[in-house]
Amino acid sequence: MTRLRLNKWSAISLAAAIAPTTARALDLPDPISFDAGPLGKLELSGGADGYAYALTGAGDGMNKGLLGTSTSIGVQFLNGLIKLEKPDGLLRFTVQVGAVNSLTLGTKPAPPSVQTWSTGPVRVAYVTLAPTENFTLSAGQIGSVEGFESSVDWDNFNLLTTALWYVENSQSVGVRATYRYEKFSGTIIFGDGFDTNVWNYLQLQASYSFNDNNNISAYGATNLGTTGLGARFYGNATTPYSSTTVGSAGVANLVNSSVIGAYYTFTMGSLTLVPELQYVWSNKNPHVGLTDYSSHFGAAIFGNYKFGESPFSLGAWAQYFTSSGTEFWFLNPGAQGFGMAIAPTWTPPWAKKHLFVRGDVGVIHLTSVGTPGSVAYGSSGKDRNQATFLLEVGALF
Repeated sequence: MTRLRLNKWSAISLAAAIAPTTARALDLPDPISFDAGPLGKLELSGGADGYAYALTGAGDGMNKGLLGTSTSIGVQFLNGLIKLEKPDGLLRFTVQVGAVNSLTLGTKPAPPSVQTWSTGPVRVAYVTLAPTENFTLSAGQIGSVEGFESSVDWDNFNLLTTALWYVENSQSVGVRATYRYEKFSGTIIFGDGFDTNVWNYLQLQASYSFNDNNNISAYGATNLGTTGLGARFYGNATTPYSSTTVGSAGVANLVNSSVIGAYYTFTMGSLTLVPELQYVWSNKNPHVGLTDYSSHFGAAIFGNYKFGESPFSLGAWAQYFTSSGTEFWFLNPGAQGFGMAIAPTWTPPWAKKHLFVRGDVGVIHLTSVGTPGSVAYGSSGKDRNQATFLLEVGALF
C-alpha cells in the first residue's frame, strides 16, 4: 500500500512566518499576481513534474515480492497542480486542483490520481478569516500539520520520502485555527482525519524560533473516538475514494492512531539540517479488529546545501524505522530498517526558476523483514536491500 500525503505547508503558512529561512533545494518562482476587482489581489501558481526510474528488488510475473512489481525501469508522471489563492485581507481563500502522487523509498512508483480524496481533483479548498495579523481561522479541505516533509516534491530536499512521511495523516475536512505571537506560533485542527468523513481527529502543532538560524516544531494528533471499518479512506489511481473503506484498505490502526513528533531546523549560510523524531501508536480496540497495542517509530535527519549563487544544490536524508505488533505500518508488520537518499538538483539560470532537473538515489536495508511469513524484496522474497534511481524534470510557474 502506498500512502499519499497531501501538502501540509498550507496548514502552517502563518506559523512558518516566524521560522528561519531554510536553504531550499529549489528557489520557487514568484506566483503570478493580478487584480481581480472586488476580490482584490489573487495569486496563481503551480507546476508539473515526472521522472524516469530504475529499481532493484523487483520480482517477476509469478512472484513480485515486497516491492509489488516486476517492472525495473520506466517513466512516471508525478504531480500536476494549479493553485489560486487570495493571500491578503480579512477574508481569504485557497483552491488547488490537479493530480498528485509521491514516492516513498522502498515502495514502487505509481501514477498520480484525481480520485484520492472526497473532493476529487480538488486537492485543497478552504476559506480563511484573518481578523488580526496574528490570528487566522480556516475551514474546508486542508492539509496536515504532521511532520517535516511535504507531498509536493518540489517543496522537499528530495523526491523520495521517508517512512515517517508514510505513516502520517494526509488530508482532512476540518477547521483550523492558527495563532502567532512574536517567536511562537501554534495551530489546532479538528476534522475528520484521513478524509474519513468521521469528525473525531484532533491535531496540534507548535513552533518556536530561537533566532534566525534555529527553530523547533512539535506536533501531535489523536483520534478522539473510534473510526469504524466502513468509514472512507484515501483512494488511488485504480480504486476511487468512493469505493475505498478503512476495512478494505486495512488501515484501522492508522485512522485510530495517535502520533507525537518534533523536528529542529538549523540553518547556517547555505546549509540546512533538520533532525526529526516521530512515534505513532494504536491501542487495542476489538470493535475494529485491533487485537493488541501496535506502534511505529521513526527517526530521520534531512539536509540541504546550496552551492552559493550557482544553480546547483544537494539534498539528502537518512532514516531509521521500526514497528511493533501485528499491524501494518510500513512495508510489513514488524518491519525494521534504515535507509538513505541523496539528490543533486540543477535549476538552469536561463529558466528563471521555472525549470528544474533533479536526480535521486535511495537505498533501504531491512534489519527485520517483519513478523513470521513476511515477504522481502525480489522474486525470492528474501532480499533485504532495495535501491531506487530517479531522474526528475519539472516545470513551475
